[in-house]
Amino acid sequence: MKRILYSKDIQHRLSFVESVYSRLIKAGLVDNIAYLLPKKFMAEVSQHFPGCTFQAYEDVVKSNTLFNLDTERTLLVLDRPARYKNITSNTFVRLSRLTAKFRHRMLVDIVPFTASIEYLYAPLAFVDRSILGYQHGYAFRENNWEITEANDPVRAHDIGLLARKLAPVADIDYSDLLGNQVEIVHAPLTRGEAAEYEQKRDELFITENSERPVITRLADWTNIRESRYERLQSLLSTLPGNTVIYTNLSGHNKRLLKRFPGLKVKSFYDANGTEDQYDQVVLFELPIVKGYLFLDVIANVRPDCRVMVFRSNTTVDDMLAKDLFDQYEQINQLAQALHKEVHNERRQKDVSQ
Repeated sequence: MKRILYSKDIQHRLSFVESVYSRLIKAGLVDNIAYLLPKKFMAEVSQHFPGCTFQAYEDVVKSNTLFNLDTERTLLVLDRPARYKNITSNTFVRLSRLTAKFRHRMLVDIVPFTASIEYLYAPLAFVDRSILGYQHGYAFRENNWEITEANDPVRAHDIGLLARKLAPVADIDYSDLLGNQVEIVHAPLTRGEAAEYEQKRDELFITENSERPVITRLADWTNIRESRYERLQSLLSTLPGNTVIYTNLSGHNKRLLKRFPGLKVKSFYDANGTEDQYDQVVLFELPIVKGYLFLDVIANVRPDCRVMVFRSNTTVDDMLAKDLFDQYEQINQLAQALHKEVHNERRQKDVSQ
C-alpha cells in the first residue's frame, strides 16, 4: 500500500488519506488519525475528519499533544511537510522525534520538495528514512555516488534514480507542475529610479551584515516604484475576465488598492482555495522569503488560467526569478520522471494480472 501522494488537487489528497485510513481500519491496525498541516489550512482540512486530532506544524515545538497519543494505533498524516526543509531547525528536530514514535505514517503534498532537490530528504525522512537509503540529510545533500542494481554509477540526486526509489511508495497525478502558460511582464525602472536603486544598493551593502536583508529591502523598494504601477495599469486594461494580484506584503496591497480601487489583491500568506475563479493570476512581486507559498496558489488555478510574473531590470529581480524558476524546473523534472515510473509500474501490474 502506497503511503505518499503528490497532487495539486486537495480533494484527491484528502480522498487518499481517507483511503489509506480505511484500509488500516479494516486491517485492525489503527483507530484514530493524528493530522499535521500548515496552520493556514487548518479550518479547510479539519472539517473533513471530525473527531481526529489536528496540530499545526507551527505549534509542534510548543505542544506535547501528539506525543501523548497511542502512537501504535494512530495514523499520522503529514500534510504539505516539504516546506519544512531545514534539518537544523527546531521544527524539523521536533517532527523527527514525533514521527519516529508513530508506527503508521503517511504523507500528502503538492510537491516532493521545495527550494532544490537536496531538500527531498527532509519530508521523506518523516515517513521512512529507508526510502532514499540515507540515515541523515547531510549525507544525501552531498550528492554522493551510488551503484544501481545494474551496477551503474549514478549520483544520489539523479532524477531517474530518485523516481525509481519513490515509485514503490509514492503516487503522483501530474507530470507538469507549471502546466499553465507563464508569461513574463517586463517592468523596467526609469533612468531616475535605476540611479536611486544603485545608490540604495550601495548603502545597504555598507550598513547590512549579510546578503539576505539587502535582497529583501531592495526587492521591497523595487516593488513599489511608480514605473511598476504604470506597467500594471497598462496591463490591466488588456485583461479580460477576473484577475487577482499577488504580493509579498499586506502593506503593499493597501498601496495597490489606493491606486486601483476595486482591484482583487492578495498576499502569498493569505488563505488559498479560491484561485480557480480567476482567468489571470498576476505575481506583481516575486516571492522573496518563502517561495513555496506560490505553490499554494498555482495548485488551485484552472488549466486555462494565465500566470503572469512581473520582473524589473534589476539584479535583485533577476536573482529572485532565477530562484523561483530553478526550483520549479527541478520539481517538474522529478514529477515527470516519477509520473512515468508510476505509470510503467501500473502497466506492468496490469500485464501480470
